[in-house]
Parts: sequence; C-alpha cells; structure tokens
Amino acid sequence: MKTIIVTLVAIFLFVILGSFLLGYVKKSIDGTLTSQPIATLPSPTPLPTPTQTKDTFLFVPYWALSNSQVISVDQQTLIYFGIEATKAGLSMGESGALNLSTFVRSRGQKRSLLAIRMINNEENFDILKDKDAQEKIIEDSILLAKENDFSGIVLNLELSALPFESLVEQITFFNREFFLESKKSDLSYYITAYGDTYYRVRPFNFTALSRDSDGIFIMAYDLHKARGNPGPNFPLRGKDEYGYDIESMLGDFSNAVDAQKITVVFGMYGYDWEVDDDGSTVSEGEALSLKEAESRLIDGCLYEFCNWERDQDAGEVKVEYKDASGRNHLVWFEDLESVKRKESYLNSRGIKSFAYWAYSYF
Repeated sequence: MKTIIVTLVAIFLFVILGSFLLGYVKKSIDGTLTSQPIATLPSPTPLPTPTQTKDTFLFVPYWALSNSQVISVDQQTLIYFGIEATKAGLSMGESGALNLSTFVRSRGQKRSLLAIRMINNEENFDILKDKDAQEKIIEDSILLAKENDFSGIVLNLELSALPFESLVEQITFFNREFFLESKKSDLSYYITAYGDTYYRVRPFNFTALSRDSDGIFIMAYDLHKARGNPGPNFPLRGKDEYGYDIESMLGDFSNAVDAQKITVVFGMYGYDWEVDDDGSTVSEGEALSLKEAESRLIDGCLYEFCNWERDQDAGEVKVEYKDASGRNHLVWFEDLESVKRKESYLNSRGIKSFAYWAYSYF
C-alpha cells in the first residue's frame, strides 16, 4: 500500500513539475531554448489607426520677395533661401542677407527655417578643408537664426565631385559639427540632398548625415538639366526610358535614411528646350515656373500650336510647339496633378513630409 501511495505522489509531482517547466520554456525561431513564460492573454482591442499628419514646407527664395509682398500660403513651415556662406563666414552684404528683413516681416506667425546656401563648388572644397572657416559659418548661422526667431537651420551644401573617401569624411565632419552646435542652441537642423545623389554617385554618406540631422530634404527635381537633352523634371516611373525615377530614388535613400526623416521636395517648374527634328537639344533650356508654363502653353497657347499630354509614367506634362521662327520646342514641367500622383505613391511608402520649390512659382 505504501508503495502505491509513493508511486501516486511521484506521478502527481512529475505532472506538476512538467507543466511548470513547459510553461517557462519555449523554443525560439533559431532553435535555441529561452526561458520565457507562456501566458494566454485575451486578444487586445485594436487601436485606432493614428491620423497621418502631413508636414509641408515651402522654400521662399530671396529673389521672390519685394517690400510690397506679404507671404500668405498654406504650408506649415517656410524656408528662407537663404544666406550665402563663404570662407569668411556668412556673406551679409549679398542679396540673400539684404532681403532677410523683408522675409521676417512677411512670414507672420509661421514657423520658419533659415537655409544656408553653399552652392559654389570651388569655395565649398576650400571650406571643407578649413575647420576655422567651418566654425565661423556655424557660429554666424546660429547667431543669425536666433536673432531672427528662426526655429532651425537647413544646410544646402551642393557639391559635384567624385566620392573620394577624404571628401566624404570632410562633409560628414562638417555636418556633424553643425548639427551638434545647432542642438546646443535649441535649433532644429536639416540638410538638403540631390534627388540624383545615388544615380550620379555624389560624395555624401547619408547614413551618417541622417544620423546627425533632424531630417533630409531630398530635391526630387532637375534630373534632366537645362544644358542636357529634354526629359521630365523628375519622373515618377520610367527608369528604363529616363535613366532614373522617384521609385528608384526612394529605394536608394531608404537604405540609409529612415522614412520619418525624409522630406521630398518637388520643383514647381520645368524647362523649354529648342530641339532638332530628332528631339535632341539645340540650345540650353529656358527655365519656366509652373505659372509661366501654364499661361504660355496650356491656358492660352502663345504660339502657332501647342500639343500637350501628360506622360503616364513620368506623371508630368510634356508640350511640343513651334516658335515664331518655326523652330521646334519641347517642354517638360511639374504641375499640381503630377505632384499629387507622386505624393500618393510616396505616402504608400511611408513618406508623409513634402516641400515645394518655390514660392511665387505656382
């Protein structure tokens, strides 16, 4: 009898112990064992999908302002473009600086960012080799932004060069110092990027630049240059025909930059190229704002004829016409419908922040 009782107790304890161990041991995906309790929980009540807010920015070039203008736009944030940077610091005698007070008076209560213009290739090379020059630019920029109630800075560093490691490191170092000093002064800090950075292999490490910034403004325009052959401003699709497109651009940048840090910038303009019978460029294209393109070519054709269509891959408008001398012209431009199509695609890929180049263009 005792033997039976002992056996039953042993079995009972074995079952209890086994259940206990099973509740604390599970096999992980890679086949290793981890001690994590298994608990049966009630199915959670689904959370409501958060409302997706769309951040919008508008670049306001210094040349688009006059003393009589008052800025009134729907965009949440204005970007004043901007102040020129040189080896001696910010250039306070040039037009961008002289028109700053007009912008400040006209912006009202809107949030605004100050763009620092670095667009001279040769001077940029010199600055990137000179830490004293970099410190002066950073110091001047922060002081000017604080004095004029800007909430942040946008570094517009444009550089065409081969991606030598030393140059990439110089850009990364300068950006990091600008970012750190801006944050010390409670300023947000952003940097711009060419939309064709990866396509044309430019010297920027966007994994590092994204880490040391609050966001990247990707300029999705000017894929086809005024001095090149005609083509879309920056096509939505059509890589096989046009060489590159927004779908490819986003894929490239997404490998280095989180979607939450990406703002895509649309250029509200296009180019008018004179072309030969084969459609090749005869002379440098003339830049047309969206307003100019629509008034000249769509709303009322100023020429003998204007044949226009919306390219379904690019999303943009394409116009063919002959001028008064009988010469052939080809025009491509971005409009509100093409932007809508591009934004729709980008939204589907998690991009919720957009900007527009530029005030007075549309």
